Amino acid sequence: MEELPQFPIGAEVSLERATPDGPVVLPATLAEQDGRSLTFTPVGRRWRGVPFPAGSHIIARIDTETATLVAELDVLSVSPEGSVTARQPLMIQRFAKRRFHRTPVVLPLIIGETACRAIDLSGCGLLAHCPQDSGIMKQDIVSATLFLESGAPIPLTMYVVRAGEAPQGGRLIGCDFMEIKEMDQDRVIAYVLRQERKRLQAMRKL
Repeated sequence: MEELPQFPIGAEVSLERATPDGPVVLPATLAEQDGRSLTFTPVGRRWRGVPFPAGSHIIARIDTETATLVAELDVLSVSPEGSVTARQPLMIQRFAKRRFHRTPVVLPLIIGETACRAIDLSGCGLLAHCPQDSGIMKQDIVSATLFLESGAPIPLTMYVVRAGEAPQGGRLIGCDFMEIKEMDQDRVIAYVLRQERKRLQAMRKL
């Protein structure tokens, strides 16, 4: 029987709560868990105000080398120092990474209002090259539009799993798809397979 996934102590977590003004997403560290509850502490400075009040419903995400773990939590209490204690989730979902073929690409991509380029693409995510001042950070949840070489643009909601400096300048942004229509995902997968076939045919001719 497969062991259920667990949140590791000390892991960096993204906490998210829906509000009328849009989602609140902040980084935290898992400090404690006792089988009944989880306690998260702010990363860096204390959070401004009380972004995750007692009684609120939040989503926690942890990005590991092989998977993204996601759990829905109910906040039990908030300490004066800002630590958040939430009820132990009944289930932690595990989304394995790299379930699809991936291939190098150069495709227009808009993240928010920032013009970027997709430089690596798969059916479950992409790697983007963005301007230095894009402001996109790890653990952000972003809206995006991907433009394949033909057909309608593809609207996406993506979770930023990594962000860092690019050797050629600018920033490299690695994202997993959170929301994509099944029809559009099929288009992406078909495009990736066509490009990979072309790349392999070109290599055989060398």
